[in-house]
Amino acid sequence: MEKWRWINTGFAAGSMQMAIDWVLLESVKETEIPVMRIYRWEPFCISMGHNQALSHIDIEKCRQKNVDVVRRPTGGRAVFHAEEVTYSVIVPETNRFAKESVNEFYMLVSNGLARGVRMLDVPAVLEKRGMNLRNHYKKSSLSASCFSAAARYEVVVEGRKLIGSAQRRIRGGLLQHGSILTGDAHLELPFFLRSKSDSEREEMKKQIAAKTISIGTYLGRDVSFEEAGEVVKRGISEEMSVEFTDSGLSGEEFKKAFNLQNTFAVK
Repeated sequence: MEKWRWINTGFAAGSMQMAIDWVLLESVKETEIPVMRIYRWEPFCISMGHNQALSHIDIEKCRQKNVDVVRRPTGGRAVFHAEEVTYSVIVPETNRFAKESVNEFYMLVSNGLARGVRMLDVPAVLEKRGMNLRNHYKKSSLSASCFSAAARYEVVVEGRKLIGSAQRRIRGGLLQHGSILTGDAHLELPFFLRSKSDSEREEMKKQIAAKTISIGTYLGRDVSFEEAGEVVKRGISEEMSVEFTDSGLSGEEFKKAFNLQNTFAVK
């Protein structure tokens, strides 16, 4: 069975978490050992897609509320990171999974995540069709939010989005990361958007709530980071036939990430 590193880095600032993902993506070129990582955000953080316009976000209000803003190395729309397990899967280009197409790799990882979530008796499945996201982003007032729509192969529960993910390929490696909702704090994103009245923000919150669901809401109980992280680990292991070895960041990886973090911070 193929061996992967398993890294739980816990809490850190958003810029550091993004830097770690990038450093691990660079690292797998040399080690050729795939990595799965889970992590959390302190303080809460809004991450923007790599090419998303900053004009969507009220940066000053984020500062006032002690909410970080960062750019992800991946694409997509904004995510408010709070009550969730954030995951990243990183493989070298020499790995068997990296030889799959973008959609096939996305489907493989999503199947593993859904398999893990089902261990909590949450009926997670993959969205088979998805919507035209380009049209959605052009026309919908919700388009600033990643959780406003489910793309093909994203994980849903009873038609509502549970996990949002994004992918980036570079020469030498492949990164997919995303948010597994454990609670409903992601619904607060509209209150950090520009040019919206309070009534518009409340309406956007209702609309996002109708399109998304968290593990905790479905089960009607609190679900800890540790509980959700463990089943996701098992789901990926079983679905992709890999064996995890607990690992921390190496000293060199941590140093590189620390020095790189300002690259992802939005001031």
